[in-house]
Amino acid sequence: MTYVFITWDCYPLPIAKHLQDEGNKIIVGIVESVNDLKIEEEKDNEKQEDKKQRLSNHDGIIKKYTLSNVMDLLKSVKDSDKQNYFFFFDFNVLYKISEDILKMGFKKGLFPTKAYYDLEKERDLAKRFIKKYYPRIKVAEYFSFNKIEDGLRKLQQSNDIYVLKSNGDFGETFVPRTDDLIIAKKQISYCLNKFKNEYEKGGFILEKKIQNCIEITPVLLFYDGVPLYSILEFENKHYGSGNIGSQKGGNQVISVQTDIDCEINKIAFPEIVYKLAKQQIGLSIYDSGLLYDGRNFWFTEFCAMRYGWDGIFSEMVMTGDNKPFVGEYFESIMNKKNPIKNKYGSAIRLFNYEGDREDTLSPKDGGILTWEKSIENNLFLYNVRKQEDHIVDTADKDFVATITASGDSLEETVRKLYKRVDKFNFEKLYYRPVFDFLSKDYKTSIPNRIEAISEFL
Repeated sequence: MTYVFITWDCYPLPIAKHLQDEGNKIIVGIVESVNDLKIEEEKDNEKQEDKKQRLSNHDGIIKKYTLSNVMDLLKSVKDSDKQNYFFFFDFNVLYKISEDILKMGFKKGLFPTKAYYDLEKERDLAKRFIKKYYPRIKVAEYFSFNKIEDGLRKLQQSNDIYVLKSNGDFGETFVPRTDDLIIAKKQISYCLNKFKNEYEKGGFILEKKIQNCIEITPVLLFYDGVPLYSILEFENKHYGSGNIGSQKGGNQVISVQTDIDCEINKIAFPEIVYKLAKQQIGLSIYDSGLLYDGRNFWFTEFCAMRYGWDGIFSEMVMTGDNKPFVGEYFESIMNKKNPIKNKYGSAIRLFNYEGDREDTLSPKDGGILTWEKSIENNLFLYNVRKQEDHIVDTADKDFVATITASGDSLEETVRKLYKRVDKFNFEKLYYRPVFDFLSKDYKTSIPNRIEAISEFL
């Protein structure tokens, strides 16, 4: 099988490297410019230094091609050989490229579509979709805006605390971590004023904050319309221990295997999901970002036809721990078999705690990464490149790698994970402590969230 990766943000590169290391043929096509997406509303405002860093990711580690090179190569593939190609796109924004490849006659892989791009990008559309088809999920009151001034006016006139969300991924989602109305208003106002261009680019919403809730993410995966497995994902997104500090994605992730017909899946994946999956060629993924307040489930965001880049590694490692598992994961899916063998999967992000150092360091000044060979099957490098005989971080981005583990109990899985972290070396290394995975000392800890939702499993 030849694995073809079409990527904008380089998140699949660690997966491509593992497949290459396992002896598979890979083709990696990098989308160099927003103009290659052929989407009128997506404007090219990428800074040159950001583009240079993005395109240099994994230099010297895997061979990369331009998108046009890959498309030319695919045009030369004989019809009889097209069944031997598996495609992987990292984001729904690549849907027009996906459409072009499907027209060539390729049918294996994960193919984003415009419908899912729209549902992910347009929060109002997604909320209407949930209201219509998801009877057991509630949608919080929200207001849509295109201008910062209108949002600020609504904010000052209201007596509610709101969450700020951008349409698309132009602006960051900001959740006030306070119950003080005045402080929350100041925090949201600060974000709107500071990042005015980002929030006005695609518009934004103010959504009423659901108090005293926990966040969960059910995931259901199909291939050619056949449901293969489901998991429940729990993330610690904040940079600091105890869920404090800024959000930097899935710093710690636990994935728990669930029965497809369990109660939480009946809530998160109603009949419409199965109908849509049957219409999708190849692999289809649905996840539901949910909040649970002890009585009701509330919708947060719609994500389908792409993996969640926080949880994919904790999900894949459940195929089997401490062995080459990436190829086995995809081969099982293509054969319509459930690849998941372990009950729990875990992943932890490793950071350069002096990340975003463009004012003092250039990419060539990155620190050297070293590790023991015994953890290579469970190590996924991200913002790195090869420099002489060393793998170095790219210096101007703080996320350098993910380490994974799986097992049949939460504690076993997490303890195994941190033994592997101890075998990874980097001068400016930061990661959240084991306490955050296993403690029950604060309400939003992962064990407390698992317990709170246990009646639905």
